[in-house]
Amino acid sequence: MSPFKSTALFAVRRRAVSTVERATFVCFSIGEHRLAGPVELIDRVLRPSTDVPSVSFEGRVLPYADLASPLGLALGGGAVGLRRVLVAHVNDVWWALPVDAVHDVVSVDASEVMPLPAGHPDAHRTGAIATFTRGGSTVLVLDLVRLLR
Repeated sequence: MSPFKSTALFAVRRRAVSTVERATFVCFSIGEHRLAGPVELIDRVLRPSTDVPSVSFEGRVLPYADLASPLGLALGGGAVGLRRVLVAHVNDVWWALPVDAVHDVVSVDASEVMPLPAGHPDAHRTGAIATFTRGGSTVLVLDLVRLLR
């Protein structure tokens, strides 16, 4: 009888593929501040035609929600200078979020998104939860669910 021979030598070896967690954000500005919100909550970007207290989107009238005030910021052009509106669906409610500019949608490694430490200059801003760096600028990540309660 012959001794047992392993066939492992002939088996196809598979490398363990490391999983990279990604976070995707819509990047925008209020004043000079670069901000980001989770792409899952933002449905569309609109350019309003007039400065009215609401925006129409797919047959719904969406009220404006002020992101700037709770963050201690101001829109660059004031209410008349609105250039973009983010349409967000948060807590089963549709919102129109006025911003100065929308830059892009970015996907970053989750390891690059750093929780906001207590000593950070933006730590006092309500709803600011993390930061990441994009194009040499620090982007402040917002908790839209908390801000739109």
